[in-house]
Amino acid sequence: MLALTGRFAKLCALAIGLGMAAVVATCSPAVGQTAQQNPPANPPPAAKSPLKTQTRLITIDVVATDSHGAPVRGLKADDFRVFDSNHGPQRITQFQFIDATAKAKLAPALAAAPSSTGAAVYSNQSVERLAVPPTVLLMDALNTQIEDQSQVHQHMLKLLETLPSNTPIAVFILGHTLHVVQGFTTDPTLLRAAVDHSLRAQDIAGNPQDDPNSASSTAVALNGDTETPATQALEQFEQMTYVEQTTVRVDETTDAMISIAKYLAGYPGRKNLLWFSSAFPIWISPTSDAGGNPAMGLSPSTTKIPGQEFENSASYKEKVEQATEALTDAQVAVYPVDARGLEPDQIYTTTQSPRINRYNTGASLGSQISRQQGEVENEQATMDAVAEATGGKTCKNTNDLAGCVQAALNDSSAYYELGYSPDGVAWDGKFHKISVKSSEHGVRLRYRDGYFATDVTALAKQSPEKLLEQACRDVLPSTAIPLTVQPIAQTKNSQPSQDAGQVRYLLTIAPAALTLASDSGARRLNLQVALCDYNAKEDSFQLFPRNIARPVSDSLYQTWQSTGLRDIFDYSAKQEDRRIRFAVLDVASGATGAVDAPAHPIQFADLPADLAPPAASGVARANATPAPKPTVTRPIKLTFRSGNNSSQLDWSGDKLWYHGDLGINDGAPAFFKVSYGSAYHCDAGKLVANDPNAPTRPGFTLLFQSPSAGNATVQLDGDAPVYGGTLPVDSTARAFFDYVWKLCHCQQP
Repeated sequence: MLALTGRFAKLCALAIGLGMAAVVATCSPAVGQTAQQNPPANPPPAAKSPLKTQTRLITIDVVATDSHGAPVRGLKADDFRVFDSNHGPQRITQFQFIDATAKAKLAPALAAAPSSTGAAVYSNQSVERLAVPPTVLLMDALNTQIEDQSQVHQHMLKLLETLPSNTPIAVFILGHTLHVVQGFTTDPTLLRAAVDHSLRAQDIAGNPQDDPNSASSTAVALNGDTETPATQALEQFEQMTYVEQTTVRVDETTDAMISIAKYLAGYPGRKNLLWFSSAFPIWISPTSDAGGNPAMGLSPSTTKIPGQEFENSASYKEKVEQATEALTDAQVAVYPVDARGLEPDQIYTTTQSPRINRYNTGASLGSQISRQQGEVENEQATMDAVAEATGGKTCKNTNDLAGCVQAALNDSSAYYELGYSPDGVAWDGKFHKISVKSSEHGVRLRYRDGYFATDVTALAKQSPEKLLEQACRDVLPSTAIPLTVQPIAQTKNSQPSQDAGQVRYLLTIAPAALTLASDSGARRLNLQVALCDYNAKEDSFQLFPRNIARPVSDSLYQTWQSTGLRDIFDYSAKQEDRRIRFAVLDVASGATGAVDAPAHPIQFADLPADLAPPAASGVARANATPAPKPTVTRPIKLTFRSGNNSSQLDWSGDKLWYHGDLGINDGAPAFFKVSYGSAYHCDAGKLVANDPNAPTRPGFTLLFQSPSAGNATVQLDGDAPVYGGTLPVDSTARAFFDYVWKLCHCQQP
């Protein structure tokens, strides 16, 4: 559950139950991280349809070219036939020709457009005004040697000189984490600076059998090119380490691709991801030909135990499929570009010094050549698998990397978008191959090779809290639900003012992306909003959700068409805070959106005239128009229940006190369990995080605000509880926190 720390929100409602009773929390504020995006000029687009339906439409972007590679225009829906594996021809229900070059002539370049109208507006979709499909350049330092990165760098600088001025491009770098160097822009100066900063020296583990400086090679050389049981065991350990390190790279790469898919999902139409990389092998073969010294009675295999022949092998097909499924669902076509270009076998270069061991057939010259060729083929097989699954194309064995990029941009400039609802398909998660044919002679088609028949409702069946947590954990903000957030100037006595550290934000959500379920003939919104409160290192966070589910009248929905669904949040930032992240979940579909904003903005806008300011600090408006009963999310008490008995930690009046049927020995442990117990445990007399990536020490400052008598603070990190503020703390509450303090310091079982 969630810890109550010094950043415990001003708006917080918490109901705590004992035993099997539920725990519900609604809080703000939060602080987050990720690269800031260029803000759009306008709020999220209004809905065109009153309802978002739950049908599963398979969308296929088809690139049609002639024998010279030029796009073929003028085809109709009747000119295409779509086949779904084992289910025959399918009826095309959606069809359009996308001509981005024609639209681009009518669309202004991003560089010439203002970043916002008036004060700053932060959005999770920064290029929604553009007709040209956005393109992400992913410079993969995690899987690419620095010398190959340098070659890519030179080609990219040449490419930027020839790019059309209306092509929005973003530059990402993949190390052990994903970094946004430059958000979407058409400014060549910004892009050149981003490419200049894209080089990253990374330690990439190679196959130890081909490393003349490995510990096993050195040991064999010292033994006169003969192996011993010790060196053979060392070779086995090195191979195991190589597999583990490669697996980490695969996990980090595929996770980054899934994050990019979520980031691009909200942008309409086809998007390009150009992946500059040497990639990773689609699988690692067992090392059955390594090691062995017949003169010493050693087997030529390093895995002599039956059943362990494949111990140091690995297959990454499933990981790649997970990434490509997310990318295809987001209509992202991946164009892998082999950063090595056209090169000879590495064994013939001056950087290699192969070790020849007459007792080790795996270390022979022929074996090394064969193995290195196989590794390159396996890495390129990964590229091919990603490209074919997403409708892109691999660029390999060529030094014309800039030409590869231009070909990808040409593909997205003119293509056909086909859609069909599969007939007779069981949504069992199995892969279905797609085949598209054209009746026009000489037309060449390229498209995604299939889809996974996953249950469309599976995402919505997951825990809302887990989905919101994932939206906060992702490096990039998700865009399936378009959002904007704007810092709002607060007023005192009709004069603008900003309290130190406190900021008011206006969050605007596009209703077109939300599912309005039918509720007895009326519409009902099932929406949750969360703020992500990160620790000082920004490597872990606490989640504070707010549920704004409600019926939606026709008049309210019509208002949302022009204004969007709006909510107000107050946030008190610490000096070291940098960003705050808002995450939104459409519970009915499982779709999420997230947006980042600065924790200490320097520009503020006025509150829209149709939104009256909150009556008092701690009141949040959950909709854009006056509601019969505004949603008040400020808590005034915590309730503890066990069976028919209950007690409360109460600050609704002129004091903070504990009262009810349950004793402190029941209430205090329940409070501790929710606040700290699920994330920390006692070890050697102090709380230790269960998650090694979580903060090593929890926050021990609690804040309680009374609507009439000020606030009280409780510090639990010293030698005894320390109380402050203007709200008196009753002796019953002091006894309560004395018990909590003992639990926090592992002095109470």
